[in-house]
Amino acid sequence: MVIRKKKKSVIIFIIGLISVFFLANHSLADVKKDIKVDLESKVIQDLSPEGLTLTFYLKIINSSSKDYYLASYDYRFIVQQAEYLKMSTSLEDLIKVPARQEIFIAWPVKVTYQHLFDTIPSLENELKAVCYLSGRLGLANRKGKLKGQVPVAFSGEFPLFKKPKARISKFKINQISIGGADIDFRVLFINENGFELLVDRIKYKILIGGHKIGEGEISGDKNLPPQGEKEFHLPLLLNFFELGREVAGFFQLAEVNCRFSAEVEIRTVWGRMTLPYNLESKVAIEK
Repeated sequence: MVIRKKKKSVIIFIIGLISVFFLANHSLADVKKDIKVDLESKVIQDLSPEGLTLTFYLKIINSSSKDYYLASYDYRFIVQQAEYLKMSTSLEDLIKVPARQEIFIAWPVKVTYQHLFDTIPSLENELKAVCYLSGRLGLANRKGKLKGQVPVAFSGEFPLFKKPKARISKFKINQISIGGADIDFRVLFINENGFELLVDRIKYKILIGGHKIGEGEISGDKNLPPQGEKEFHLPLLLNFFELGREVAGFFQLAEVNCRFSAEVEIRTVWGRMTLPYNLESKVAIEK
């Protein structure tokens, strides 16, 4: 009699476990059936020589008659088949996905070039990188109890931006007199990137022998082609009576110590940035 009762208890317990397992899996299946995630777009933001942010804009569609709440997410960000970033996050404030409606969320991934090159050294000389994001969105009920997870996977690519190199390319005296000089001063910018850079403005200052001989601002009338270079002309009309006799003496030399500092406003298809330059070198004076 006791043995039969024990057998009956074991059977009931097993049936209970099977029921719980079935209900749990049914709930997980419900979430995957009810919730669909589509990639709306990928946007590159905050591009700079230090890195960028690649944002995945997702549309979450709830086709069921009950509300769900986005409670967590985890993902792996793969670049050139190597893991660059792995993250798991629980949301303090649940995001409601109403019944029979859709919502849009942004999923930003910050890329720091130095960390990327430390992780994948072979990328340092490349123009762009191919990436892959895979993860899961955790959906819960209103009380925050997890009801299931929806897998997501998206591919993309992003540029490996390099600050354009620059050098003083010409310092030529067009005309000189006791009172002043007409100088042809030029700076060469070299674009190593695989995309065009639009130069909107250059705010500059020029010194020779520690003395300022020019300061101003020009509109960028030239663009830097992909993996190309362009020379920017900064005309200088000097008044030796204002600058002093010492400055006039520099123009009798074969070369002079020259310093060019500037803020260059550049525009790309992903936005604008201002790049600082501070060049200092011995420059031959053409006459």
